[in-house]
Amino acid sequence: MLDPNRKLFRWGPISACPFFMSFTIGAAFTPLKKLLGVCYPESVIIFKDKKVTWLMDAEDFSKSSQDFVQRNIFNNKRKKMYSSEWNRKTSLLQGEFNLLNEINFTSLTQEDLNQKFEHFSEIYFLWWTLTISVELITTSIEPLLGKGLKDYYKDEQVKEFNKDFAILTSPLALTFYRQEQKDLLEILALPNKKWGSALKAHQQNYFWMYNSYLKAKKLNVNYFRKEAEKFAKTKWKPLFEEINNYSENTKFQKSQIIKRLYLKREVRDLISLVEKFAQFQDQRKALNFKSDHYLQIFVDEYARRLKIKSDDLKMLLFKELTAFSDELKKNLIKKRKECFVLVCKNTGIKHFVGSKALFLHKRFGKVRKIKESMIHGRVASVGKEYHFRGTAKVVLTIKEIGKVKKGDVLVTTMTSPDFVIGMKKAIAIITDTGGILSHAAIVSRELKKPCIVGTEVATKVIHDGDIVEIHSGRGTVRIVKHEGN
Repeated sequence: MLDPNRKLFRWGPISACPFFMSFTIGAAFTPLKKLLGVCYPESVIIFKDKKVTWLMDAEDFSKSSQDFVQRNIFNNKRKKMYSSEWNRKTSLLQGEFNLLNEINFTSLTQEDLNQKFEHFSEIYFLWWTLTISVELITTSIEPLLGKGLKDYYKDEQVKEFNKDFAILTSPLALTFYRQEQKDLLEILALPNKKWGSALKAHQQNYFWMYNSYLKAKKLNVNYFRKEAEKFAKTKWKPLFEEINNYSENTKFQKSQIIKRLYLKREVRDLISLVEKFAQFQDQRKALNFKSDHYLQIFVDEYARRLKIKSDDLKMLLFKELTAFSDELKKNLIKKRKECFVLVCKNTGIKHFVGSKALFLHKRFGKVRKIKESMIHGRVASVGKEYHFRGTAKVVLTIKEIGKVKKGDVLVTTMTSPDFVIGMKKAIAIITDTGGILSHAAIVSRELKKPCIVGTEVATKVIHDGDIVEIHSGRGTVRIVKHEGN
């Protein structure tokens, strides 16, 4: 069992349900070990109040990451095999989407429904068995690049290092969020009579983009029409040019830094790896959210037949949906609603509910009180301003994103695509977790917003309404004034 007194790597809490997460969790241990020789270390995964927190020993996670990279990424033959498998399994999964689009789920017999769900689940699970390894890769190559790059800077050149590091770790390809925005802006240039068909096609491409580990909601054409109309009322052409030129400009900025510093081959290779896996990570997120759409269709149909709520059914793990009797499923749902904990090793996964789950939640989920006025993190994006103040808004779930107003500082554990609406309004983003390839980091660079990630304690010491002073060149956040004081 994990020792809560040791330093733990903490992913979350983030909005999630056991059903959607069970593919990810199930793939991360024995299946990943069998496929690629290294898996995630022992983990405690806590589902409570529609959120999940994934905990691992920080030292063990770092070692697993290093072992994985040495075995599968720094070995050229295995790296090629990894990329080939990624493309093969991704194509296979995308092909399943097309097949599912043709099905009338309500007309299926129970046997056919089970067969189709089990088939899709198998394809999706096998895809996760490979793609869950991305965090094991980025956890090692990010600090390796940072260490190699620091040799080219003097100790006092912190701001210069952070600025260049953020540029060198920026992906060359647009994220799916930014690509959607670019495609939507292109529609504005069309004659009004062509908007209808263009928006319909756009909706088919991006209806899934605000899904999450908790729920899947299909965006309709009217949503994208309203977004287009909002842009039409602004000076949108400079934004379009900025997005359109992003890849070329980023590539040029990187080349200038590489030439200026005369970076050696080993460092340039690490930069290429970061670019590659940043793109893989974004592609994985997109396919994850698309898959959630189809999983939600299955869940809704099973829930209709069982006469229970879809959200309740998502308290199950995916293999339990067809393996257990209806009565057993209902009993499991009832027990897991209060708290559900998984203790995972490469030898198996144990489930806990009731008093044992609550004990583990208290043991590992309890956050100690921290009294700090200066917080340190990694500079993921320098932004346009290095040093400024703002009012903090702490957002722990997507339901709270509406309280972020223009000019606020968004403080959260980690971000996901449904946080983008708040990120666009914020003057800066601060997170507890994540590195330079996290969602918060990549989107902040695209938005040219200051972003400091991996602070570990931001949401624990900063409160709504606090005045904070951010130095994005140094990666520091200072609490100037607490709300009410």
